[in-house]
Amino acid sequence: MAVIGEAEMKAQIKSGEFSGAYLVFGEESYLKEYYVNKLKSKLVDPAFSDFNLHSYEGKNTSIDEILMDAQMLPMMSEYTVVVVHDYPLDKSAGDADKLKEFFKDMPESSVIIFWMDTIEVDPKRNNKWKKLVNLFSENGSAVNLEKRSEGELVRLIVASAKKRGCSIEPQRARYLISVVGSDIQTIFSELEKICAYAGEREITKADIDELAVKSLQARVFDLSRFILKGDSDSAYGVLNTLFAQKEEPIGILSVISSCYVDMYRVKCAKAAGVSESDVGNYYPYKGREFLLRNAARDGAYISINTLREALDLLSKSDELMKSTSIDKQLLLEETVSKLLILRNK
Repeated sequence: MAVIGEAEMKAQIKSGEFSGAYLVFGEESYLKEYYVNKLKSKLVDPAFSDFNLHSYEGKNTSIDEILMDAQMLPMMSEYTVVVVHDYPLDKSAGDADKLKEFFKDMPESSVIIFWMDTIEVDPKRNNKWKKLVNLFSENGSAVNLEKRSEGELVRLIVASAKKRGCSIEPQRARYLISVVGSDIQTIFSELEKICAYAGEREITKADIDELAVKSLQARVFDLSRFILKGDSDSAYGVLNTLFAQKEEPIGILSVISSCYVDMYRVKCAKAAGVSESDVGNYYPYKGREFLLRNAARDGAYISINTLREALDLLSKSDELMKSTSIDKQLLLEETVSKLLILRNK
């Protein structure tokens, strides 16, 4: 059986046709927690949860203890449910073997859920995770909960604003995503605050600018735009603010680099006769499609050769920042200065 996604997970919960084992992983933390909680609420009667629901933090227990509880008979209920948060299954071949043996004779009354919250599961690059994902697919469900697309997030924001008694236009919802990022939990948190301020009226761009906390990415995007405009005063103003807020220079450099990579990809796509939106078919921009629109706008008057020079400069700065004892703030200031000179040249 193949890896399933959110749609298949919804269908299982709606129909009540549950798998005996789940490996829940993916990019979207909010969705992972949401569906694990959905499974628990559907499978466990709250009156008997003390007997039938067993929860573990993966780093603080052993696979033997987990599998022992998974074999217990439920009390006055249909299922015994074991939820394991962030268990490093890929670190021990012995644990994987024990899990494989357990699946051979797993009780029909048991449901075991391995929820990978902060642990990254990458079956494409990590052969151990590939085998584990296949193991769960064959014996239950391997559930990959990816980030939602920008269109899906926009619909979610519009519907959520309505539930909170206010309203927001799709264009403003897209702007909110560009300011706070595509993490659903962060979006909900910022939307709650803005709706409380707006009351029953429609949310405006001014409301978002006034109240929403900009993500590091959005703040560095402002820095990149000032560099591309040749506005050195504003660029250094943003950079000094980031330093005052204790943002790490290497993180700032990484986001600046990603802005130039986005522009380079879009520029190459247009040179090949395709639109910026097509770049999303080859690189992971799901939920962040606005980056490609921004890249098309900001890189419109920059040549491919200039972008190549900028990327070479950023790569060298990254190497110096990671491999030498040079003051990182000073190095970042120098890099911004060189990018401004390159832009003006």
